[in-house]
Amino acid sequence: MKSIKSNLFGEVAAPQNLSDLLQVISEHAAIRRNVYLWRGQANIDWPIHSSAYRRLAKTKEEIKESHICGYEEYLLDQATHQGYRFENGKELSDFELLAKLQHHGAATRLIDCSRNLLVALWFCCSTELEKTGLIFGLHTNHILGSERSNELRKYREICKELEKSSHPQSWQPPIVTKRIASQSAHFLYSKVSDSPMGSLAIHSDKKVYIAIAIEPSIKQKLLNHLEGTFDISYLSLFPDIDGFGHAHSFRYEQFQNERW
Repeated sequence: MKSIKSNLFGEVAAPQNLSDLLQVISEHAAIRRNVYLWRGQANIDWPIHSSAYRRLAKTKEEIKESHICGYEEYLLDQATHQGYRFENGKELSDFELLAKLQHHGAATRLIDCSRNLLVALWFCCSTELEKTGLIFGLHTNHILGSERSNELRKYREICKELEKSSHPQSWQPPIVTKRIASQSAHFLYSKVSDSPMGSLAIHSDKKVYIAIAIEPSIKQKLLNHLEGTFDISYLSLFPDIDGFGHAHSFRYEQFQNERW
């Protein structure tokens, strides 16, 4: 199996096709269940930061956990004032509201992941076609949280609990938007870390995570597989009016969204 040297993740496998990719994953974990949360990034040189971290970095040289907490409390207050806390007559909890805001483009501490490897692969390949992308999997034995659990705690309570933990936390949001369902969405978050890989608290032990390089030469080939074989495309992952509008914008040819 080909490998390359990356600045953030060291020596990583660089599969040349979908079969190679599945082989790398199947051989990685020999413990209990081979289950990961997956993140796809278009550029392997991007640290794994939350969008809130990146937003605050525009004006702060050093970002502390207190900065993230203060910023998100401000964001929640503003969104509540605008009436966004209610969805189909239901009042959303603080984290449910953050999830809704995240999927509409707001910057939060929640880091987008998927329970579906192929969804993460699409996000890895769909942009920055000239750059080597990253598929990053965090093994579920090394995170806190589970699938299908409510998160009804107040935001300040969550912040206090984060201070006690050095592990990433996971949360599967309820279906407050169509995108969450279609993307098998899951979130990772932690207190701000100084890990070389980014502000998410990732342990350096290679058993905890798997990092895979997706080189530019195979990105388009993999996109063709994802769309043609698995029906994973922009329209299927963003099944709302915002996604429809984007897919039918000037960026694309008239019939580019048609599979046959």
